Amino acid sequence: MYSSDQTTEDERLIYHADLLSQLSNPKRLEVCIHLSGREEDVNSLAKKLGISQSALSQHLTRLHHSGIVKVRRQAQYRYYTCDHPAVLQILKTLAGIFDAELKEHGSREEKS
Repeated sequence: MYSSDQTTEDERLIYHADLLSQLSNPKRLEVCIHLSGREEDVNSLAKKLGISQSALSQHLTRLHHSGIVKVRRQAQYRYYTCDHPAVLQILKTLAGIFDAELKEHGSREEKS
């Protein structure tokens, strides 16, 4: 039998694995990048991402159910934002890694 500490740790691991699973999809990751620090409605976000509203709605539903994005309803519109602290930290870390890789790749090409 597991102790309550082990159960709590298992629950945390499951939660974090789900969070990472949601972000492992390229389109959902892109959605989170676009929604970090700003609020968007489905129509404008779909245009920016170049996908159908239907496909975007499916991604947003998954992200919302995982607690990654929040939705605010105003009249017939829904506005989404991503202000999840862990996700924002992950996005910031990824940006730093990718920026460093781009700089490194660019400096290698200049030397060639």
